[in-house]
Amino acid sequence: EAFLKLMETTDIFIEASKGPAFARRGITDEVLWQHNPKLVIAHLSGFGQYGTEEYTNLPAYNTIAQAFSGYLIQNGDVDQPMPAFPYTADYFSGLTATTAALAALHKVRETGKGESIDIAMYEVMLRMGQYFMMDYFNGGEMCPRMTKGKDPYYAGCGLYKCADGYIVMELVGITQIAECFKDIGLAHLLGTPEIPEGTQLIHRIECPYGPLVEEKLDAWLAAHTIAEVKERFAELNIACAKVLTVPELESNPQYVARESITQWQTMDGRTCKGPNIMPKFKNNPGQIWRGMPSHGMDTAAILKNIGYSENDIQELVSKGLAKVED
Repeated sequence: EAFLKLMETTDIFIEASKGPAFARRGITDEVLWQHNPKLVIAHLSGFGQYGTEEYTNLPAYNTIAQAFSGYLIQNGDVDQPMPAFPYTADYFSGLTATTAALAALHKVRETGKGESIDIAMYEVMLRMGQYFMMDYFNGGEMCPRMTKGKDPYYAGCGLYKCADGYIVMELVGITQIAECFKDIGLAHLLGTPEIPEGTQLIHRIECPYGPLVEEKLDAWLAAHTIAEVKERFAELNIACAKVLTVPELESNPQYVARESITQWQTMDGRTCKGPNIMPKFKNNPGQIWRGMPSHGMDTAAILKNIGYSENDIQELVSKGLAKVED
């Protein structure tokens, strides 16, 4: 009763469960719309609200969604697939639910008719497979996994080791390749049938010189510090970045300039530090207006707002149907 009463003044309801768990309890979309015809309902589950009995009601977490979607098999090293972390499928699915629900709310305000959204975590990750999925479904091409963090397709792209740490780089562009080849001693390959003038990318597999490019680039990078490489690549307009450790983030000048790390007060008065709000809005910037509420902190206020008295709330608490802050 309290839940359905709350739905009457709710714009968006998001739930996460195994398959059609709410419908099994008798709380169908149609029941919710009887109480609020404009309600946006977002169902988030591992395998969706319908399908086969074998999968629909199974539990799912980050790694399950990655494994079932073909996303996990694309990640890791050539020797072994690895899940993408931290908890990539959870985060992508949450973002998908948020954007879908907001899009539906925009439509509801035009039509006055509510919407129900079925978000399957594995389908989110299937979509995140990008063109690798398209390459297979339309040409049978399987994407190889990385070798020690290097792009499986293109030489000069990925993770590389310098004399004092790691960088990532993307050797892309006609002049970038030409100038880089001069530095690593491969200028004589430019203009050959294998690497003709105007080459913008060096294919690691299809180009017979792909392995040689990697060998020479590895040797050149290993002989230089990260600072030296960044300075030289900046001159050549080659995209490059140091692989920052987490402690380095806070003092990085770009982080400082954009206030990418911020701090706020928790509800018990402690100072908490973490990533700032993103993206940044110019006219209506986001703000951290309070710390994370404790379990049950807002229950009484919410129930009072929909007409429940103190006695009503205490009755719900005594039955174990509601949690309020002590």
